[in-house]
Amino acid sequence: MIRNVALFLVYFSAWNSGTLNNIKGHSTIIYDKVFSNEGNAYNEATGKFTAPRDGPFVFTWTALTTDKFLINVYIWHNGKRLSVAQAESKDETQNSSGSNTIVLKLKKDDVVELKCGLWGDDKLHQLYGDAHSTFSGWEL
Repeated sequence: MIRNVALFLVYFSAWNSGTLNNIKGHSTIIYDKVFSNEGNAYNEATGKFTAPRDGPFVFTWTALTTDKFLINVYIWHNGKRLSVAQAESKDETQNSSGSNTIVLKLKKDDVVELKCGLWGDDKLHQLYGDAHSTFSGWEL
């Protein structure tokens, strides 16, 4: 059996230019700077990846927080929460990072995005910027 060869490559890698403070729970995290976006499937205005065709895709993300903040970054597929990367800084001198990777079988027009999770009203959510927190994906 011969597999159809894709007509174009699909991959992206993005980061935030600035630190995001007091992020509301379940809000989409928008990575506003793009290293690469072959196939234009990642939308830097919305922070969402839309599959241009059926196939397996890999997504990886890293979250950094500092100065007694925390962050809980979930990956969502078509409105369903799947997995998380957590980071919590215990004091002003400590940075903390978390990362995760997932492989998803997507259908054309499926949407993948990262959202801030809820930790409680007494917690402050911070996602450190300057290319320390990233979101990347590619088709296998």
